[in-house]
Amino acid sequence: MNYAIIKRAVTIFTAATFTLYSTSCNKMLDVKPTDQVDGNEIFNSLTTVNRAVLGVYAGWQPESTLRIGSVMADECRIGLKNAGVNGSAQNLFRWSFAGGDVEIASPWTNAYQVITRVNRILEGLDKVPVNNDTEEQQKQQLRGELLAIRAFEHFELYRNFSYAGVYQADAPAVPYVTSPDIENKPSRPAAAEFFQQLHKDLDAATTLTGDNEDVTRMGIQAVYALQARVALYTGNWTAAAENATKAIGKSHLASRAEFPAIWTDASNAEVIFKLKRTNLSDLRPGDIWKNAGIGIVYFAPSTKLLKAYDDENDIRYSSYFDNDPALAADGQLADVVKKYAGAEGAENRNDVKVFRVSEMYLIRAEAYQHLGQLAEATEDLNTLRLARITGYETQTYTDPKKLLNDILVERFRELPFEGHRYYDLKRLGLPIQRDEADLQAGDTQTDLSTSALYYYLPIPQSEVLSNPNIKPNNKGW
Repeated sequence: MNYAIIKRAVTIFTAATFTLYSTSCNKMLDVKPTDQVDGNEIFNSLTTVNRAVLGVYAGWQPESTLRIGSVMADECRIGLKNAGVNGSAQNLFRWSFAGGDVEIASPWTNAYQVITRVNRILEGLDKVPVNNDTEEQQKQQLRGELLAIRAFEHFELYRNFSYAGVYQADAPAVPYVTSPDIENKPSRPAAAEFFQQLHKDLDAATTLTGDNEDVTRMGIQAVYALQARVALYTGNWTAAAENATKAIGKSHLASRAEFPAIWTDASNAEVIFKLKRTNLSDLRPGDIWKNAGIGIVYFAPSTKLLKAYDDENDIRYSSYFDNDPALAADGQLADVVKKYAGAEGAENRNDVKVFRVSEMYLIRAEAYQHLGQLAEATEDLNTLRLARITGYETQTYTDPKKLLNDILVERFRELPFEGHRYYDLKRLGLPIQRDEADLQAGDTQTDLSTSALYYYLPIPQSEVLSNPNIKPNNKGW
C-alpha cells in the first residue's frame, strides 16, 4: 500500500477523527464537527461502533472511478477551457497519463484507506458488548456491512488495476487486504485467488446483512447487486442472472415520471444503494465535470453519446444532459452533464448512485444472452426500454450477436457517468472508439486498441516505490 498516506489515515482514525454522519428516519444528515469518535472508545458500545461505520461510508469516494470510467472512454468531450492551471484529468482523456498522476493514485489510495478503516473495526468488533439477541443481531449486521464494503472496494481496485482486461484466472489482480497491519507489503495474487477471498467476504455478508430500507447502507439487496456485478466481470453467467434477480427483488424500474427525480435526490425510485453527499463532503460527483467556483466545464457529454438517444422520447436525455447558451457565449461547449448538477446553493452536490435496478436488468439480460436464453434477455431489454422511451415498440431477437450489441448500447445509454463504460469495454476486450467530433483541435487519436500501453492503468508510482512486492506492473508499465 501507499504506507505514508495509509498511516495518516489510521492516525486520524485512532486519534478521534471520524467526522461523521448520523441517521434519523432512515436519512443521513449533516453533523456538527464536534460529532467525533475517539479511537479508544469506538468499541465501548454499539452506538459508537455504528458511528465509526458511518465514518467509513463518509470517507468512501467512488468519484475517482466515475471519472476514469467516463473520461477514459467515449462518453465525454474535454472542455474548451479545461487547460493549464484550471485543467483537470487532461492526460487521462488524451491517453497520456503516468503512474504519478493524481487521477491514477486517487482510486488506489482512497480504496485502501477505506479498507484499512474497515479492517480496524472488524478487528475490534468482537469486543463490543451487547445486552440481548437484538443487539447481537445489530452487531452482526454491522459486520456484514463492513465485509460488503471491503469486497466492493477490492473489486473497484480490480476493475482499475487488474493486469488483464478480460478475466483470466492466472493474471495478477491486486492485493486483497484483510489485516489492519499497514507495515505489510503484499504481493499481487492471481485473479482466481483474489476472487476466492472476495467471495468469502460476500458469502459471509449475505448471511449477516438483512433487508434495509435505508438505501445509504449496504443491505442484502446491495450485496446481491455486487455479487451480480462481480459475476458479470468473471463470466459466471448463471450467478450473474441469479444474483441480479435477487437484487431486483420486489423493486421496480422508475417510471418516466419518477426518473428525473432520482437525479435531483428527490426520489430513491429504483436506487438499491447510494452514498450520501452533503455540504460537509470533500468531493461531490459534479466536481468531476465542472468547476462550479470559476464556471469552467471540465468535461461535456460526447456527441457520440448524445446521438445515441431519441432526444424527444427518451426520458434519460433530458435527465442526464442540458444545453446552456451562456456557456457557448463564454467560449465553452454548451452541452453539459446534468446528472450531478446539484441545486442552487449546493451546485455539483448529488448522492452517488452505486447500484440501481436498471443495471441489474442489464446484467441479467447480458447473462441470459450468454446462456442462450434469448427470449429472457430480450424481455429484460424491452422492459427497460419501455420504462424509458415513450412510444417504444418491443423488439424480437433471433441473432445472439445483435442482441448482445444492443444490450451494450443500452448500457451506454443507461449508465453514463456512473463508472461503467471504460470497464465494460475492458472486461469485454473491446477497443475504445471516439468520434472525431469529440476531439479538441490538434488532437488526432480517436481509437485506443486493447494492445496499447494506455489501455491499461499502471499501479500508482507511489505504491511501486514503497512496496517492492507489488510486481509485475501492468502491461508495458
